[in-house]
Parts: sequence; structure tokens; C-alpha cells
Amino acid sequence: MNTHLPEDDAPGLWRAQAVPPLQPLPTEQLAEQAAKLQRSVSRRNRRETVVAVLIAPVFLFYAWVFPHWLTKLGALLCVAGLGVLLWQLHRRAAARPLPEVLAGSLLSFHRSELARQRDALRSAWLWYVAPLVPGMVLFLCGRQIEIGVWQPGVFAFVALVTGGVVLLNLYAAHKLQGQIDKLDQLTREDKP
Repeated sequence: MNTHLPEDDAPGLWRAQAVPPLQPLPTEQLAEQAAKLQRSVSRRNRRETVVAVLIAPVFLFYAWVFPHWLTKLGALLCVAGLGVLLWQLHRRAAARPLPEVLAGSLLSFHRSELARQRDALRSAWLWYVAPLVPGMVLFLCGRQIEIGVWQPGVFAFVALVTGGVVLLNLYAAHKLQGQIDKLDQLTREDKP
């Protein structure tokens, strides 16, 4: 028996494979997934809020202690950027309460929440990262003027960390899109 397939038959055989139908999610499982997402979002937002509340006084202290006006302005802009970040986090990505457990409304709610969180993560570079950049740049420039040494490596490090944050948010958005696609596939398979 010849087990080697000609190259031109492989795509046809692959497409002809029987794919088992996806089973719709039971309401309990869907409710648990929706609740898990909301808990995860709530924890993330609390963590971000705590970090911002701890960092803001540090930059206020810097604005008071460091002598150069550029450092002071940068520190104050960092505090303002943290305020914008927290406002946008609450506005764009706050956890919402689950609706009553009705399969159709719960599915619709969960999908819309996944999409809302995905969109917030995709645009995090604009509302999460960008508000902090001007303050950080001015603060670092002011500090380097104060110490009298130009160190471009500091800017490179901050740029790498900033880029990493953007990429992590895009990766998380990609994972949420996969969950959305799976839900969409389940709902298409469930319809006659």
C-alpha cells in the first residue's frame, strides 16, 4: 500500500477531512467564562490603580525636590498622565456586571465584553502609553541636564519597556480575538 500522497492531492484531502461539529457551550460554562473575564478585568484595573496611586506621590516629590524646571515639569506631566491613564482605564476597560443568566443575553454580553476589552488593549498605545511619554521624556531630559551627563541608553531602555508594554497589550488583544472567533464559530454552528 502506498502511503505517500502526491503533492497535488494533499490540499484536497486536507479540505475533505471530516471536522467534528463544535458543541454549543452550556449556559453554566458560558456564565463561568464571563464571570472569569470580569474578575480578571477587575483585578487588572485594581492593580493598575494601586500602582498609579503609589507612583503619583513619587513624581510629586520629584517635582518638589529636583531643581531643574524641566525635571519639575516632566514629573508633573507624569502625574497628569497617570490621571489620564486611570480615567481612560475606567472609561474604556472597566468590568461590567453580568446580566441575568439567560443563555442568549449572556452570550451576547460576553462576546461584547471580549470585543470591548480587545479594542481597549489594541488602542492601549494611545490612551495608556502615550499620556505618560511626554512627562517621561521631559523628566529624563531634565535629570540629565541636572547631572550634566547625556546618557542616551536611558532613553533606549525606556523606549524598549514602552514598546514591550505595547506589544504585550497587542498580544493580549490577539488572545481575546481568538476567544471571540471561537464564540462566533460556536454560534454559527448552533444555528440551523
